[in-house]
Amino acid sequence: MHFVIMGSGAVGGYFGGRLAQVGEKVTFIARNQHFQVLKEDGLQIKSIKGDIHLTKVDVTQTASDIKEADVIFIAVKSFQLASALKQIKPIISKSTRIIPLLNGVNTIEAIRCANIASENVYGGLAKIISHVKAPGIISHTGAKPHITLGLAHAIDNAVNVKEQDRLTEISNKLTNAGISVGLTSNIHMALWRKFIFVAAWGALASVVKTNVGILRSHHATKELLEQIVTEYAQLANAENVVITETMVKETMAFIGALPEHSETSMQKDIAQGMHSEFAVLVEYPKQLAEKHRINTPVLTFCYACLSAQLSNKPNKV
Repeated sequence: MHFVIMGSGAVGGYFGGRLAQVGEKVTFIARNQHFQVLKEDGLQIKSIKGDIHLTKVDVTQTASDIKEADVIFIAVKSFQLASALKQIKPIISKSTRIIPLLNGVNTIEAIRCANIASENVYGGLAKIISHVKAPGIISHTGAKPHITLGLAHAIDNAVNVKEQDRLTEISNKLTNAGISVGLTSNIHMALWRKFIFVAAWGALASVVKTNVGILRSHHATKELLEQIVTEYAQLANAENVVITETMVKETMAFIGALPEHSETSMQKDIAQGMHSEFAVLVEYPKQLAEKHRINTPVLTFCYACLSAQLSNKPNKV
């Protein structure tokens, strides 16, 4: 099985590296200095789960160099999705399966709108706290590396069995690489469960401009954090994805267990004046709130603060 990693940064670099470590065929798609370092010096992972240095990896700057792909993990930022899909489109065959590992809840729909066949797409999400320490070096600092997989579209029973077998095969290879894997029959719920965590936390943290330890240790900000998580859960329910009060409490417990210095990628990007996932993690939920006429005071406040802040800063790529 040939794994292609579209986006070889903090997420793709980690999971692709672990697959390559155990001998799976992995091709990384990278660019600029990251590509150069991977090509010349290989990939390093500095991790609480153990460090590795793969001195030689298969890496390319363009998907057109790849002859065939069984599984394509898309691990770019949400604002890079359209460009990534355009690049991988020529190497998608009938047997290729695309697994997006993006933060948003509307990624599957975006892929369908890019005229990629539904049968080529699985649902996926990743849980990991990592960042690119330097070109070619991935630092994993928190959370047990995990991928959840599931069918993204309704299909007939015969095809369902075949696709579930493929999902199991992919899952087994990830597990063999030391990656925690979950198979779900409701990938949309799984995506929203992650979304109410990473998007809600990211929105508030980007406004308050502090790490999760400080955010959860002060009574006032802890209340705001729980409120915005609840608001995102209300949006999920309005979209017919059931997120219960128990799930909200579990999300807060997960946030409570994070390393105190943890920050979200959107928070870091905004602080550095980089292009961020604001549109998917904050603006899209605000649009859902307006669509369903749901009162979301904390989300609305975060949206107002961040949209004003971002309107005055040119985005760096």
